[in-house]
Amino acid sequence: MVIEEFDFYRKVRAYYCKVNFDLLFTYRFAHRLDKTAMARGSFGCSVNYHAQTVEYTMQLVSDVIERPFSESGSFLFSTIYEAIPPQRIEYHDYPIHKLRYKVPIDYDWQAFIEEGAASAINRHTIGALFKKWGIKDEQDREVDAHIKITKLTVDWKGSNQVG
Repeated sequence: MVIEEFDFYRKVRAYYCKVNFDLLFTYRFAHRLDKTAMARGSFGCSVNYHAQTVEYTMQLVSDVIERPFSESGSFLFSTIYEAIPPQRIEYHDYPIHKLRYKVPIDYDWQAFIEEGAASAINRHTIGALFKKWGIKDEQDREVDAHIKITKLTVDWKGSNQVG
């Protein structure tokens, strides 16, 4: 049983220490005008055999996003978009998920790891992380940039799978 777990640990480190992914997202640039940007990231898995968990951590850096101050007026109301000075969304060694594994490891461990990754890295969870980051205006106040994740592509060792 210890040999199985050690083999699992070794394989997870060998195959899933750095899995790259790309994000395409939009943010509000002006009234009815969204701008597209990209973010590149990777996640890695480590095995904590004391707690029998697989722990996922993520790195992510977005393109620089920015927008000028703009205002749109209509008969009923006006919409103001605060200026966003140039900035990136960045996460380094950010813990995103913990997944408990069963011993003995007599199941498809790769599918287990990939299913855990799919629940940790998807458009919904990354969108929530982008909101959590907090885009700041020129007075260092948080503003809503109306970020929407439009595409997420994970590179599983050369074979791309879209999530």
